[in-house]
Amino acid sequence: MKAGTGPLVWHEGTGYEIRAGSYADHATSTYTLAERAIADGRFGDAAELAQYTIREALEAFELFTQWTGEIPNYMLHDGVSADDLAEDEKRIGRLLACENGQPFDGAAGWDQYNRLITSTIEDCRAGRGEAAIANLERARNCWRDTHDRLCDGVYGWVDAAARRMGEAEIGALWDYLMAPMYAQYDRYDTDVSPWARSFDLLMQIALEGLRGHLSGPGRKGDLEVVEEADRWAIRFNPCGSGGRTLRDDPDTGTGPRVEPPFGFGVTSKPHDWSWNKTGICLYCVHCCALNERMPTRRFGYPTRVIDPPTWPEARTGTKCTWYVYKDPSLVPEEVYHRIGASKPDARGGRARANDHRRSTG
Repeated sequence: MKAGTGPLVWHEGTGYEIRAGSYADHATSTYTLAERAIADGRFGDAAELAQYTIREALEAFELFTQWTGEIPNYMLHDGVSADDLAEDEKRIGRLLACENGQPFDGAAGWDQYNRLITSTIEDCRAGRGEAAIANLERARNCWRDTHDRLCDGVYGWVDAAARRMGEAEIGALWDYLMAPMYAQYDRYDTDVSPWARSFDLLMQIALEGLRGHLSGPGRKGDLEVVEEADRWAIRFNPCGSGGRTLRDDPDTGTGPRVEPPFGFGVTSKPHDWSWNKTGICLYCVHCCALNERMPTRRFGYPTRVIDPPTWPEARTGTKCTWYVYKDPSLVPEEVYHRIGASKPDARGGRARANDHRRSTG
């Protein structure tokens, strides 16, 4: 990263400006940093940070919107009838409906969030501190509500797929949904990039995205970021996407999505795509596929190692933890075993391709 004097600095790996500071500094919510800047009279910094919350949230909005459209199409091509899909769509629509009974509109929620951030920035430029803080909080609450309903929509459709096609098919569904992301992960292959570069990018993207999901107590985007001897740990209590669905929601009074009226599923059997654990939220399993199972297949090691919450223990407050190892050779053998793999002698895409050719030759 290049040095800078403001709250954001250019990051070569991502190709855009990110938060300044060490990994540990990135544990604090961007909303909190913006509020502090307003209180200190640093309105320019506050405006930059408020704008950056949109960057943090953007991937979640785009992916949730994309997946809710793709899952029913996948089900249709897999043989699920149009009538069954219409029934699922009605049920999910009822569950996502707003408190006033109106249908949930994710695009409208996203637009409102952006407008509130624009108002926050205008308040900062005019030196209206109290108004800026109030609009920033309105923006966060708007994004939290929009985010959570969008995420519940994805979870609802994955649950519908499990009911219609069988739980065993969910691994293949996530492979289909995340195929474009899989292709991007080749940049983390040590045959393509030095691990130091990949390590930093994996950390920065995780920190940014997990704040964007509004993880942590109070749903502001606060994380725990801890350096250990062989790895860095990122913990969140709860994860703002999957983990929160396994708990009571103090903001809305809604219970875990596993319970009525939602009744969304968790794994009832161990699968390689769910860390071979039961009780894993069918939304959360995509972290296993994206961070562990797929990269291990492609270049011989996980990019991030996940310690997920499980139902029903998660209801009492189990944290989720992501680990990024300082060298992929340090990933323990047991991590490979839980995704149905073995730790290879050689790492990198070329070595994996050679192993595949020998095994199929």
